[in-house]
Amino acid sequence: MLRSSLSIIALVSLTACGSQTATPEPEADGSLISQSGLKLVPVAEELEFPWGLAGLPNGDLLVTEREGRLRLIRDDVLVDAPLTVWPDDILVAGQGGLLGIALDPDFESNRTLYLSYSKDMDGTNTTAVVSATLNDDASGLTDVTEIFLGETRETTFHYGSRMAFLPDGSMIITLGDGYRYMEDSQDPSLLHGKIARIMPDGTVPSDNPFSDGGGNPSVWSYGHRNVQGLVYHSASGQLIAHEHGPKGGDELNVIEPGKNYGWPAITYGINYDGTIITDETEAAGMEQPDVKWVPSIAPSGMTVVETAGFEDWSGDLLIGAMNGPAGQKIVRVDIAEDGTIGDTEDLLGDLETGYRDVISTPDAIYVATNPLDGTIYRVEKVS
Repeated sequence: MLRSSLSIIALVSLTACGSQTATPEPEADGSLISQSGLKLVPVAEELEFPWGLAGLPNGDLLVTEREGRLRLIRDDVLVDAPLTVWPDDILVAGQGGLLGIALDPDFESNRTLYLSYSKDMDGTNTTAVVSATLNDDASGLTDVTEIFLGETRETTFHYGSRMAFLPDGSMIITLGDGYRYMEDSQDPSLLHGKIARIMPDGTVPSDNPFSDGGGNPSVWSYGHRNVQGLVYHSASGQLIAHEHGPKGGDELNVIEPGKNYGWPAITYGINYDGTIITDETEAAGMEQPDVKWVPSIAPSGMTVVETAGFEDWSGDLLIGAMNGPAGQKIVRVDIAEDGTIGDTEDLLGDLETGYRDVISTPDAIYVATNPLDGTIYRVEKVS
């Protein structure tokens, strides 16, 4: 796996909430045209905290609502009824609810998908992942089976919950530190603040870094805070993730098995109340970020561009930025063919909205906005 060169970036927000440029007025069809040369065309509106997007092979979209519903968008129309039959133990509180979604690599033949959510455990809770089969008309799920549980906690913050697949068919799951359990991120035997690797049936691969001892067998990497962006970059063979820092210090990292990414022993951020977490930003045996954002952008969903009409961005990353002093935009990260992480470009900042997720399908790029009344937009270039 190639290791990318360090690119240290401190972004000053010119296009977030404090912009002096008036927010563009919507077009007659609700479209928004950005100074970035992009147009957002509304596909579905009034979703409650849309969190995760998945594009089906036939062009339909599945959307998770954090409030506990899985929704279908067909022919750019939101189907009224949520899909039936999904876990009945979702804890909708704080940052918890129905969160990530991923399709099985063989979805076209097996109709299998995976959902990540905060699981209510009678006084405690955790990140859980289930597999399920989407029925032929996409009206519901069957064979819902729990395949993974994180570490139990008594908080409702920092669940991670993004998923991706490696070429060998194994599944990567991100897990937050549970906020007040941040010190556990440095303990490989616990699942707070980790990235895990399992097989889709829930078994643990024998070649994981700690499978022979020294840590939890499912742990792939550790020292994370709250990883909410995850992709496998097939051109370079790299697993790439980003995570929320505290106040400052959001990070983009190339993830390698067994490595320690530092939280909270090292960080470029501080506590929300201004107090210092640590004076250290570097330490032996701990990885440095490939990109860091100070001030914060509150990064969320991430995708690798593979969409017709966006060939100039092919292989690059798009990252949703929700809020923070430098958020409310989409960030493009240039990725060379060898995996070297290059420059970043801010997009859509003049529209002054946060983005919870972004996906690239062969036919279109879609973004989900972050507010309570969320909107799914299709991204187009202004002709």
